[in-house]
Amino acid sequence: MGRLTEPKVALLKFDDDRTATTEVSQMDRSRRTRRLRREVWELRHRFAQGGQGVFEQVLPTEEIMGTIEESAPVFRHRHYPPLTTLRHFIEQVLSEDQACQDVVGRRLSERVGQRQSTCSLNTSAYCQARQRLPQEMVDRLYRTTGERLETRLPKSWRWRGRRLVLFDGTTVSMPDTLASQCAFPQSAEQQPGLGFPVARLSGLIGLASGAVLGHAVSACEGKGSGGIPQGQVLQNHILPSEINNWGQTPCPCNC
Repeated sequence: MGRLTEPKVALLKFDDDRTATTEVSQMDRSRRTRRLRREVWELRHRFAQGGQGVFEQVLPTEEIMGTIEESAPVFRHRHYPPLTTLRHFIEQVLSEDQACQDVVGRRLSERVGQRQSTCSLNTSAYCQARQRLPQEMVDRLYRTTGERLETRLPKSWRWRGRRLVLFDGTTVSMPDTLASQCAFPQSAEQQPGLGFPVARLSGLIGLASGAVLGHAVSACEGKGSGGIPQGQVLQNHILPSEINNWGQTPCPCNC
């Protein structure tokens, strides 16, 4: 009978805890970068059919990743990370069936097709992920996209060499919460406790490209106000050489 020997155990020795922490941190960062690149590819493939086309020229991969890193430096890679959530949110707005259940079903099919772990068909996780989307991230991405689309348009699309900018607005009902009631007070014509808070949305739109260049959200001051305060704020986005459609009285709409 042979002599029993102790099993050999390989020990990984670090000079100090900081070295171990640094290497683990670098591994996490590398893994996070690979996942972000995958999410950027999926976003581009879904809306621009992949490749190095217009989407890559307008919003390069590195810039999208940089925006995510700055706007959402810390997040868990769950079933709905920020960029994936934004992609599904855009698809939801553009699709005929705008139900959250449809989005969750497509996400489940997507993960099964990629041989990843399945996610629940419950819409709670997706709705919470939408609420966690950093507003700064969305704002930076859409403004950058709009400005670059405008600058890349042929000069022949401009009117006498100038960019035409449209101003438009509308109103939307907000959730009936205390925070919404404070930020978007109800109309004086409504009795207390009745109706929903109303917000006014206004935006600048490039006539040639159709891209949104800027937006503003504020309380609705009533019919006939025409969004003039918002127009004055958004006017900062317009260069002296550009032409807008409001003149001295922005947003003539009775929204």
